[in-house]
Amino acid sequence: MTDGKRVILGESGGPTPVIDWEVAGAVDQAQKAGWEVYGMINGLEGLLNANIEGNIVDLTGIDPTSFAFNGPGACLRTTRIKPKEEQYRKMAANLEALGINAVIYFGGNDSADQLKGLAEFSDASVIHGIKTVDNDLPVTHHCPGYGSAALFNATALKNVHNDYSSYMVKANYRIGGEVKQGWDIAPVAIYQVMGRKAGWLAQGTGFAKVDPKGELVPDRPPHIILSKEVLFDKQKFLDALSDTVSRLGEAVVVVQEDLTESSSGKSIAEVYSDDVALDPHGNIQHGRASSFSPAVFLAQLCKEELKVESVYGEVKEVALVPQHIQRSCMMSSVDASEAYRVGSAAIDALEAGESGQSVILTREGCGTATALTGMSNIAARERCVPIEFIDGVRGPHQNFIDEFLYLIGGPAAIPHYSGRSFPVVAVPESIKANPYIA
Repeated sequence: MTDGKRVILGESGGPTPVIDWEVAGAVDQAQKAGWEVYGMINGLEGLLNANIEGNIVDLTGIDPTSFAFNGPGACLRTTRIKPKEEQYRKMAANLEALGINAVIYFGGNDSADQLKGLAEFSDASVIHGIKTVDNDLPVTHHCPGYGSAALFNATALKNVHNDYSSYMVKANYRIGGEVKQGWDIAPVAIYQVMGRKAGWLAQGTGFAKVDPKGELVPDRPPHIILSKEVLFDKQKFLDALSDTVSRLGEAVVVVQEDLTESSSGKSIAEVYSDDVALDPHGNIQHGRASSFSPAVFLAQLCKEELKVESVYGEVKEVALVPQHIQRSCMMSSVDASEAYRVGSAAIDALEAGESGQSVILTREGCGTATALTGMSNIAARERCVPIEFIDGVRGPHQNFIDEFLYLIGGPAAIPHYSGRSFPVVAVPESIKANPYIA
Protein backbone atom coordinates (compact mmCIF):
# COMPACT_ATOMS: atom_id res chain seq x y z
CA MET A 1 0.00 0.00 0.00
CA THR A 2 1.16 3.53 -0.80
CA ASP A 3 1.07 6.01 2.11
CA GLY A 4 -1.94 8.34 2.12
CA LYS A 5 -4.17 6.06 0.04
CA ARG A 6 -6.91 4.86 2.35
CA VAL A 7 -10.46 4.95 0.94
CA ILE A 8 -13.75 4.02 2.57
CA LEU A 9 -16.76 2.75 0.58
CA GLY A 10 -20.45 3.00 1.43
CA GLU A 11 -23.88 2.19 -0.02
CA SER A 12 -26.98 4.32 0.46
CA GLY A 13 -30.67 4.47 -0.43
CA GLY A 14 -32.72 1.62 -1.87
CA PRO A 15 -30.54 -1.33 -2.89
CA THR A 16 -30.51 -2.48 -6.50
CA PRO A 17 -29.66 -5.92 -7.89
CA VAL A 18 -26.27 -4.55 -8.95
CA ILE A 19 -25.18 -2.04 -6.29
CA ASP A 20 -22.74 -4.61 -4.90
CA TRP A 21 -21.21 -4.89 -8.36
CA GLU A 22 -20.25 -1.23 -8.00
CA VAL A 23 -18.53 -2.04 -4.70
CA ALA A 24 -16.84 -5.03 -6.35
CA GLY A 25 -15.52 -2.85 -9.17
CA ALA A 26 -14.18 -0.30 -6.69
CA VAL A 27 -12.51 -2.92 -4.48
CA ASP A 28 -10.92 -4.60 -7.50
CA GLN A 29 -9.54 -1.36 -8.95
CA ALA A 30 -8.45 -0.07 -5.53
CA GLN A 31 -6.44 -3.21 -4.88
CA LYS A 32 -4.76 -2.88 -8.27
CA ALA A 33 -3.94 0.78 -7.59
CA GLY A 34 -2.49 0.14 -4.13
CA TRP A 35 -5.26 1.62 -1.98
CA GLU A 36 -6.13 0.41 1.47
CA VAL A 37 -9.90 -0.12 1.40
CA TYR A 38 -12.37 0.20 4.26
CA GLY A 39 -16.13 -0.23 4.20
CA MET A 40 -18.77 1.53 6.30
CA ILE A 41 -21.73 -0.58 7.37
CA ASN A 42 -25.01 1.28 6.78
CA GLY A 43 -23.26 4.04 4.86
CA LEU A 44 -22.78 7.37 6.62
CA GLU A 45 -24.72 5.99 9.59
CA GLY A 46 -21.92 3.48 10.17
CA LEU A 47 -19.32 6.21 9.86
CA LEU A 48 -21.23 8.36 12.34
CA ASN A 49 -21.29 5.45 14.80
CA ALA A 50 -17.74 4.31 14.10
CA ASN A 51 -17.23 3.62 17.80
CA ILE A 52 -19.40 0.49 17.45
CA GLU A 53 -17.14 -2.41 16.58
CA GLY A 54 -18.02 -3.85 13.18
CA ASN A 55 -19.36 -0.62 11.68
CA ILE A 56 -16.02 -0.06 9.93
CA VAL A 57 -14.65 -3.11 8.11
CA ASP A 58 -11.43 -3.83 6.23
CA LEU A 59 -11.89 -4.77 2.55
CA THR A 60 -8.25 -4.41 1.53
CA GLY A 61 -7.59 -8.09 1.02
CA ILE A 62 -11.09 -9.33 0.27
CA ASP A 63 -11.96 -11.08 -2.99
CA PRO A 64 -14.05 -8.58 -5.00
CA THR A 65 -16.32 -11.39 -6.14
CA SER A 66 -17.48 -11.61 -2.51
CA PHE A 67 -19.62 -8.63 -3.51
CA ALA A 68 -20.31 -9.44 -7.16
CA PHE A 69 -21.82 -12.83 -6.34
CA ASN A 70 -23.42 -11.96 -3.02
CA GLY A 71 -26.95 -11.81 -4.47
CA PRO A 72 -29.38 -8.88 -4.31
CA GLY A 73 -29.32 -6.17 -1.67
CA ALA A 74 -26.45 -4.13 -0.26
CA CYS A 75 -23.71 -6.28 1.29
CA LEU A 76 -22.48 -3.32 3.36
CA ARG A 77 -26.12 -2.58 4.19
CA THR A 78 -27.74 0.76 3.50
CA THR A 79 -29.14 3.91 5.09
CA ARG A 80 -31.55 6.76 4.45
CA ILE A 81 -30.04 9.08 7.08
CA LYS A 82 -30.36 12.81 6.48
CA PRO A 83 -27.49 14.19 8.57
CA LYS A 84 -27.43 17.44 10.50
CA GLU A 85 -24.34 19.65 10.82
CA GLU A 86 -23.25 18.14 14.15
CA GLN A 87 -23.46 14.68 12.61
CA TYR A 88 -21.39 15.73 9.59
CA ARG A 89 -18.77 17.15 11.95
CA LYS A 90 -18.63 13.88 13.87
CA MET A 91 -18.27 11.89 10.64
CA ALA A 92 -15.44 14.18 9.51
CA ALA A 93 -13.68 13.73 12.85
CA ASN A 94 -14.05 9.95 12.55
CA LEU A 95 -12.56 9.99 9.05
CA GLU A 96 -9.54 11.88 10.34
CA ALA A 97 -9.14 9.56 13.33
CA LEU A 98 -9.25 6.52 11.01
CA GLY A 99 -6.67 8.03 8.68
CA ILE A 100 -9.09 7.97 5.74
CA ASN A 101 -8.44 10.50 3.00
CA ALA A 102 -11.08 9.46 0.41
CA VAL A 103 -14.76 8.48 0.46
CA ILE A 104 -16.68 6.73 -2.31
CA TYR A 105 -20.43 6.61 -1.87
CA PHE A 106 -22.82 4.67 -4.11
CA GLY A 107 -26.38 5.97 -4.21
CA GLY A 108 -28.93 8.25 -5.82
CA ASN A 109 -29.62 11.98 -5.65
CA ASP A 110 -30.19 12.06 -1.87
CA SER A 111 -26.94 10.13 -1.36
CA ALA A 112 -25.04 12.59 -3.54
CA ASP A 113 -26.52 15.42 -1.49
CA GLN A 114 -25.35 13.79 1.75
CA LEU A 115 -21.83 13.23 0.42
CA LYS A 116 -21.77 16.84 -0.72
CA GLY A 117 -22.72 17.84 2.85
CA LEU A 118 -19.93 15.73 4.31
CA ALA A 119 -17.40 17.35 1.97
CA GLU A 120 -18.15 20.74 3.56
CA PHE A 121 -16.68 19.51 6.86
CA SER A 122 -13.97 17.10 5.73
CA ASP A 123 -10.77 17.42 3.73
CA ALA A 124 -11.18 13.89 2.36
CA SER A 125 -11.65 13.51 -1.39
CA VAL A 126 -15.22 12.46 -2.21
CA ILE A 127 -16.54 10.57 -5.25
CA HIS A 128 -20.17 9.60 -5.80
CA GLY A 129 -21.14 6.58 -7.91
CA ILE A 130 -24.67 6.73 -9.34
CA LYS A 131 -27.26 4.02 -8.76
CA THR A 132 -31.03 3.84 -8.59
CA VAL A 133 -33.71 1.59 -10.05
CA ASP A 134 -35.85 4.74 -10.44
CA ASN A 135 -33.38 5.97 -13.12
CA ASP A 136 -34.32 9.56 -12.26
CA LEU A 137 -30.86 11.17 -12.02
CA PRO A 138 -29.99 14.05 -14.36
CA VAL A 139 -26.97 14.28 -16.68
CA THR A 140 -26.35 10.52 -16.87
CA HIS A 141 -27.85 8.54 -19.76
CA HIS A 142 -29.21 5.99 -17.27
CA CYS A 143 -28.40 4.51 -13.87
CA PRO A 144 -27.10 1.13 -12.73
CA GLY A 145 -30.00 -0.82 -11.26
CA TYR A 146 -32.57 0.36 -13.78
CA GLY A 147 -31.96 -2.33 -16.38
CA SER A 148 -32.36 -5.15 -13.86
CA ALA A 149 -35.59 -3.83 -12.34
CA ALA A 150 -36.98 -3.16 -15.83
CA LEU A 151 -36.10 -6.73 -16.84
CA PHE A 152 -38.04 -8.14 -13.88
CA ASN A 153 -41.08 -5.95 -14.48
CA ALA A 154 -41.26 -6.77 -18.18
CA THR A 155 -40.93 -10.50 -17.50
CA ALA A 156 -43.42 -10.42 -14.64
CA LEU A 157 -45.99 -8.59 -16.76
CA LYS A 158 -45.66 -11.09 -19.61
CA ASN A 159 -46.32 -13.92 -17.17
CA VAL A 160 -49.03 -12.17 -15.14
CA HIS A 161 -50.91 -11.47 -18.35
CA ASN A 162 -50.70 -15.09 -19.47
CA ASP A 163 -51.97 -16.16 -16.06
CA TYR A 164 -54.71 -13.61 -15.46
CA SER A 165 -56.12 -13.45 -18.99
CA SER A 166 -57.12 -17.10 -18.51
CA TYR A 167 -60.20 -15.82 -16.66
CA MET A 168 -61.76 -14.20 -19.77
CA VAL A 169 -65.29 -15.56 -20.34
CA LYS A 170 -67.80 -14.72 -23.06
CA ALA A 171 -71.48 -15.52 -22.56
CA ASN A 172 -74.97 -14.91 -23.93
CA TYR A 173 -77.20 -12.30 -22.32
CA ARG A 174 -80.72 -11.12 -23.04
CA ILE A 175 -80.51 -7.34 -23.34
CA GLY A 176 -83.70 -5.44 -24.15
CA GLY A 177 -85.34 -8.56 -25.53
CA GLU A 178 -82.35 -9.32 -27.78
CA VAL A 179 -79.72 -12.02 -27.21
CA LYS A 180 -76.23 -10.49 -27.20
CA GLN A 181 -72.79 -11.95 -26.67
CA GLY A 182 -70.65 -10.09 -24.18
CA TRP A 183 -68.01 -10.51 -21.53
CA ASP A 184 -69.12 -12.41 -18.45
CA ILE A 185 -65.67 -12.00 -16.87
CA ALA A 186 -63.25 -9.34 -18.09
CA PRO A 187 -59.93 -9.53 -16.18
CA VAL A 188 -58.12 -6.27 -15.38
CA ALA A 189 -54.68 -6.52 -13.74
CA ILE A 190 -53.18 -3.37 -12.23
CA TYR A 191 -49.44 -3.55 -11.60
CA GLN A 192 -47.67 -0.90 -9.52
CA VAL A 193 -44.01 -0.08 -10.09
CA MET A 194 -41.51 1.96 -8.10
CA GLY A 195 -40.66 5.55 -8.97
CA ARG A 196 -41.44 8.56 -6.78
CA LYS A 197 -40.63 11.46 -9.08
CA ALA A 198 -40.24 10.00 -12.58
CA GLY A 199 -41.83 7.26 -14.64
CA TRP A 200 -38.79 5.45 -16.00
CA LEU A 201 -39.76 2.08 -14.52
CA ALA A 202 -43.38 2.55 -15.59
CA GLN A 203 -42.36 3.30 -19.18
CA GLY A 204 -39.83 0.47 -19.01
CA THR A 205 -42.67 -2.03 -18.63
CA GLY A 206 -43.26 -1.26 -22.31
CA PHE A 207 -40.40 -3.68 -22.98
CA ALA A 208 -43.02 -6.40 -22.43
CA LYS A 209 -44.79 -5.18 -25.58
CA VAL A 210 -41.97 -5.93 -28.01
CA ASP A 211 -41.53 -8.80 -30.43
CA PRO A 212 -38.22 -10.70 -30.79
CA LYS A 213 -36.99 -7.94 -33.14
CA GLY A 214 -37.56 -5.32 -30.44
CA GLU A 215 -40.52 -3.69 -32.18
CA LEU A 216 -43.65 -2.61 -30.29
CA VAL A 217 -46.75 -4.69 -31.00
CA PRO A 218 -50.08 -2.80 -30.80
CA ASP A 219 -52.54 -4.05 -28.15
CA ARG A 220 -49.91 -6.22 -26.50
CA PRO A 221 -49.97 -5.69 -22.71
CA PRO A 222 -49.47 -3.54 -20.76
CA HIS A 223 -52.30 -1.71 -22.50
CA ILE A 224 -52.26 1.40 -20.30
CA ILE A 225 -49.20 2.89 -18.59
CA LEU A 226 -49.67 5.71 -16.09
CA SER A 227 -46.57 7.66 -15.13
CA LYS A 228 -45.75 11.00 -13.53
CA GLU A 229 -45.02 12.69 -16.83
CA VAL A 230 -48.65 12.41 -18.03
CA LEU A 231 -51.10 14.17 -15.72
CA PHE A 232 -53.72 11.84 -14.23
CA ASP A 233 -57.34 12.52 -15.12
CA LYS A 234 -59.71 10.02 -13.50
CA GLN A 235 -62.36 10.18 -16.19
CA LYS A 236 -59.86 9.95 -19.06
CA PHE A 237 -58.33 6.91 -17.38
CA LEU A 238 -61.74 5.25 -17.00
CA ASP A 239 -62.57 6.04 -20.64
CA ALA A 240 -59.27 4.57 -21.89
CA LEU A 241 -59.74 1.49 -19.74
CA SER A 242 -63.36 1.07 -20.88
CA ASP A 243 -62.25 1.25 -24.53
CA THR A 244 -59.50 -1.33 -23.97
CA VAL A 245 -61.74 -3.80 -22.15
CA SER A 246 -64.53 -3.32 -24.68
CA ARG A 247 -62.18 -4.18 -27.58
CA LEU A 248 -60.07 -6.89 -25.96
CA GLY A 249 -62.13 -8.27 -23.08
CA GLU A 250 -59.22 -7.61 -20.74
CA ALA A 251 -56.65 -5.01 -19.74
CA VAL A 252 -53.27 -4.77 -18.07
CA VAL A 253 -52.59 -1.41 -16.43
CA VAL A 254 -49.23 -0.24 -15.08
CA VAL A 255 -49.14 2.61 -12.57
CA GLN A 256 -46.21 4.41 -11.01
CA GLU A 257 -46.28 4.67 -7.20
CA ASP A 258 -47.14 8.35 -7.49
CA LEU A 259 -49.00 10.40 -10.11
CA THR A 260 -49.85 14.07 -10.46
CA GLU A 261 -53.57 14.84 -10.59
CA SER A 262 -54.44 17.04 -13.56
CA SER A 263 -56.81 19.61 -12.07
CA SER A 264 -55.00 20.29 -8.78
CA GLY A 265 -51.34 19.61 -9.67
CA LYS A 266 -51.08 17.59 -6.45
CA SER A 267 -50.06 14.01 -5.86
CA ILE A 268 -53.00 11.63 -6.21
CA ALA A 269 -52.15 10.49 -2.68
CA GLU A 270 -52.96 14.01 -1.46
CA VAL A 271 -56.15 14.19 -3.54
CA TYR A 272 -57.60 10.75 -2.84
CA SER A 273 -56.23 9.96 0.64
CA ASP A 274 -56.91 11.61 3.99
CA ASP A 275 -53.54 10.73 5.54
CA VAL A 276 -50.26 11.25 3.65
CA ALA A 277 -47.07 10.17 5.45
CA LEU A 278 -43.67 11.70 4.57
CA ASP A 279 -40.20 10.15 4.87
CA PRO A 280 -37.22 11.99 6.50
CA HIS A 281 -36.37 13.60 3.14
CA GLY A 282 -39.87 15.07 2.75
CA ASN A 283 -40.96 12.56 0.11
CA ILE A 284 -44.42 10.98 0.20
CA GLN A 285 -44.03 7.56 1.79
CA HIS A 286 -44.69 4.54 -0.42
CA GLY A 287 -44.81 0.83 0.23
CA ARG A 288 -45.57 0.92 3.94
CA ALA A 289 -48.64 -0.63 5.54
CA SER A 290 -50.34 2.74 5.92
CA SER A 291 -49.23 4.16 2.53
CA PHE A 292 -51.63 5.16 -0.21
CA SER A 293 -51.46 2.57 -3.01
CA PRO A 294 -52.26 3.80 -6.54
CA ALA A 295 -52.81 0.20 -7.70
CA VAL A 296 -55.41 -0.43 -5.00
CA PHE A 297 -57.00 2.96 -5.71
CA LEU A 298 -57.32 2.15 -9.44
CA ALA A 299 -58.69 -1.32 -8.65
CA GLN A 300 -61.36 0.30 -6.50
CA LEU A 301 -62.22 2.64 -9.38
CA CYS A 302 -62.64 -0.40 -11.63
CA LYS A 303 -65.01 -1.96 -9.13
CA GLU A 304 -67.04 1.15 -8.37
CA GLU A 305 -66.98 3.44 -11.41
CA LEU A 306 -65.87 1.59 -14.56
CA LYS A 307 -68.61 1.17 -17.18
CA VAL A 308 -67.98 -1.08 -20.17
CA GLU A 309 -70.83 -1.58 -22.64
CA SER A 310 -69.71 -5.04 -23.75
CA VAL A 311 -69.25 -6.37 -20.18
CA TYR A 312 -72.55 -7.79 -18.99
CA GLY A 313 -71.03 -9.79 -16.14
CA GLU A 314 -68.16 -8.34 -14.11
CA VAL A 315 -64.74 -6.80 -14.35
CA LYS A 316 -62.45 -9.08 -12.34
CA GLU A 317 -59.81 -6.72 -10.99
CA VAL A 318 -56.56 -7.42 -9.16
CA ALA A 319 -53.99 -5.00 -7.70
CA LEU A 320 -50.40 -6.24 -7.78
CA VAL A 321 -47.75 -4.33 -5.80
CA PRO A 322 -44.39 -6.14 -6.09
CA GLN A 323 -42.52 -3.31 -4.30
CA HIS A 324 -39.09 -4.68 -3.26
CA ILE A 325 -39.55 -7.83 -5.34
CA GLN A 326 -38.98 -5.85 -8.55
CA ARG A 327 -35.47 -4.86 -7.48
CA SER A 328 -34.35 -8.14 -5.92
CA CYS A 329 -35.32 -11.02 -8.23
CA MET A 330 -33.52 -10.52 -11.54
CA MET A 331 -30.21 -9.13 -12.74
CA SER A 332 -29.42 -7.92 -16.22
CA SER A 333 -25.87 -8.91 -17.20
CA VAL A 334 -25.53 -5.60 -19.05
CA ASP A 335 -26.56 -3.76 -15.89
CA ALA A 336 -24.09 -5.70 -13.73
CA SER A 337 -21.21 -5.05 -16.10
CA GLU A 338 -21.93 -1.32 -16.17
CA ALA A 339 -22.19 -1.17 -12.37
CA TYR A 340 -18.78 -2.82 -12.06
CA ARG A 341 -17.34 -0.19 -14.39
CA VAL A 342 -18.88 2.64 -12.34
CA GLY A 343 -17.17 1.31 -9.21
CA SER A 344 -13.86 0.95 -11.02
CA ALA A 345 -14.17 4.46 -12.48
CA ALA A 346 -14.66 5.90 -8.99
CA ILE A 347 -11.17 4.70 -8.03
CA ASP A 348 -9.79 5.98 -11.34
CA ALA A 349 -11.22 9.40 -10.46
CA LEU A 350 -9.38 9.39 -7.12
CA GLU A 351 -6.20 8.33 -8.88
CA ALA A 352 -6.61 11.33 -11.20
CA GLY A 353 -6.89 13.66 -8.20
CA GLU A 354 -10.62 14.29 -8.61
CA SER A 355 -13.04 15.16 -5.79
CA GLY A 356 -16.65 16.33 -5.63
CA GLN A 357 -17.49 14.35 -8.77
CA SER A 358 -20.17 11.80 -9.66
CA VAL A 359 -19.43 8.86 -11.93
CA ILE A 360 -22.12 8.72 -14.62
CA LEU A 361 -22.83 6.69 -17.77
CA THR A 362 -22.89 8.05 -21.32
CA ARG A 363 -24.21 6.39 -24.46
CA GLU A 364 -21.39 5.41 -26.79
CA GLY A 365 -22.47 3.73 -30.02
CA CYS A 366 -24.20 0.46 -29.14
CA GLY A 367 -23.03 0.55 -25.52
CA THR A 368 -22.00 2.90 -22.73
CA ALA A 369 -18.96 4.54 -21.19
CA THR A 370 -18.25 6.11 -17.82
CA ALA A 371 -17.71 9.84 -17.34
CA LEU A 372 -17.63 12.43 -14.54
CA THR A 373 -19.91 15.31 -13.67
CA GLY A 374 -19.92 17.70 -10.73
CA MET A 375 -21.73 16.12 -7.78
CA SER A 376 -23.90 19.23 -7.48
CA ASN A 377 -25.41 18.31 -10.87
CA ILE A 378 -26.81 15.12 -9.29
CA ALA A 379 -27.40 16.06 -5.63
CA ALA A 380 -31.10 16.52 -4.78
CA ARG A 381 -32.04 16.74 -8.48
CA GLU A 382 -34.36 14.60 -10.60
CA ARG A 383 -34.97 13.90 -14.26
CA CYS A 384 -38.33 12.85 -15.70
CA VAL A 385 -38.78 10.77 -18.83
CA PRO A 386 -38.61 13.17 -21.81
CA ILE A 387 -42.15 13.59 -23.13
CA GLU A 388 -41.05 12.78 -26.69
CA PHE A 389 -40.53 9.19 -25.48
CA ILE A 390 -44.15 8.82 -24.28
CA ASP A 391 -47.31 8.10 -26.27
CA GLY A 392 -49.78 9.29 -23.62
CA VAL A 393 -51.36 6.51 -21.53
CA ARG A 394 -50.38 3.98 -24.18
CA GLY A 395 -46.83 3.97 -22.88
CA PRO A 396 -43.51 4.44 -24.65
CA HIS A 397 -42.89 5.24 -28.29
CA GLN A 398 -40.58 3.03 -30.31
CA ASN A 399 -37.76 5.56 -29.85
CA PHE A 400 -37.76 4.83 -26.08
CA ILE A 401 -37.52 1.10 -26.81
CA ASP A 402 -34.68 1.65 -29.28
CA GLU A 403 -32.77 3.79 -26.77
CA PHE A 404 -33.03 1.63 -23.64
CA LEU A 405 -34.03 -1.96 -24.49
CA TYR A 406 -30.37 -3.04 -24.60
CA LEU A 407 -30.14 -2.45 -20.83
CA ILE A 408 -32.23 -5.54 -20.08
CA GLY A 409 -30.20 -7.63 -22.52
CA GLY A 410 -32.22 -6.93 -25.66
CA PRO A 411 -35.58 -8.35 -26.80
CA ALA A 412 -34.48 -11.96 -26.26
CA ALA A 413 -34.07 -11.32 -22.51
CA ILE A 414 -37.84 -11.54 -21.96
CA PRO A 415 -40.05 -14.55 -22.81
CA HIS A 416 -42.01 -14.66 -26.06
CA TYR A 417 -45.13 -16.78 -26.12
CA SER A 418 -47.42 -18.05 -28.87
CA GLY A 419 -50.60 -16.17 -29.71
CA ARG A 420 -52.71 -19.08 -28.45
CA SER A 421 -55.18 -18.82 -31.34
CA PHE A 422 -56.90 -21.99 -32.50
CA PRO A 423 -58.98 -23.04 -35.52
CA VAL A 424 -62.66 -22.48 -34.79
CA VAL A 425 -65.18 -25.31 -34.86
CA ALA A 426 -68.32 -24.45 -36.83
CA VAL A 427 -71.36 -24.06 -34.56
CA PRO A 428 -74.37 -26.20 -35.56
CA GLU A 429 -77.55 -24.26 -36.35
CA SER A 430 -79.45 -26.10 -33.59
CA ILE A 431 -77.05 -24.69 -30.99
CA LYS A 432 -77.20 -21.21 -32.52
CA ALA A 433 -80.99 -21.28 -32.38
CA ASN A 434 -81.13 -22.25 -28.72
CA PRO A 435 -78.26 -20.55 -26.82
CA TYR A 436 -77.85 -20.70 -23.08
CA ILE A 437 -78.73 -17.31 -21.59
CA ALA A 438 -76.59 -16.28 -18.62
